[in-house]
Amino acid sequence: MGAHILESNSSANLTPAVSEAGIVLPGYLVVIFSVLMVTLVIVVVAGNALVILAFIVDKTLRNQSNYFFLNLAISDFLVGAFCIPVYIPYNLTGRWMLGKWLCKVWLVMDYLLCSASVFNIVLISYDRFLSVTRAVKYRAQRNITRQAVLKMVAVWVLAFLLYGPAIIFWEAIVGQSIVPCPWSRWRKSDQTVMKRSDPGFIWRRKCDLGHFRRLCERSLGYLTTCIDPT
Repeated sequence: MGAHILESNSSANLTPAVSEAGIVLPGYLVVIFSVLMVTLVIVVVAGNALVILAFIVDKTLRNQSNYFFLNLAISDFLVGAFCIPVYIPYNLTGRWMLGKWLCKVWLVMDYLLCSASVFNIVLISYDRFLSVTRAVKYRAQRNITRQAVLKMVAVWVLAFLLYGPAIIFWEAIVGQSIVPCPWSRWRKSDQTVMKRSDPGFIWRRKCDLGHFRRLCERSLGYLTTCIDPT
């Protein structure tokens, strides 16, 4: 079972101002994107840290429904503290430089935390539904935290099982690696394999920061054209 090594191309040594499409970005765009990403990290980490701190300090918040909000805050905090910062250099340079194993860890954590966030929102919605449809029984059990903890653990287990085993054991089962991170570009064949093997890949590609960056580039280009038609 040999790992499938992607071909390296002549543009492997990229400067920090090169986008995924190989377009050299102006220095001011690199600064803008960097500031936006760092600001996003600070807001996500600080906001969710305050939620976690409030739950720890104020014991009156420790009821069943607030445990689910705590679980959501933990998953979002880890996204801002680990997933986004690790992704920033790759997003700005178009090249992963942190090694294959950290790439796998990042993939597992990214899918785990994002899936856990979604499941936590579903769990919160279900909890609100029960509070309305079964109000009397819900109020009688709102201070029983055992069920809440079990549901929180179930969220993390299901979130991991959704993508984790596939990312970790894919290379051993299939016999080749489709992890593209140690290389600067994917070949189209590797992108096709990734899309077919990962149902969430297309949605994630629509939502990642690279698309946000290209949208900003087009918007700035449009504004430049409007200001200076010549």
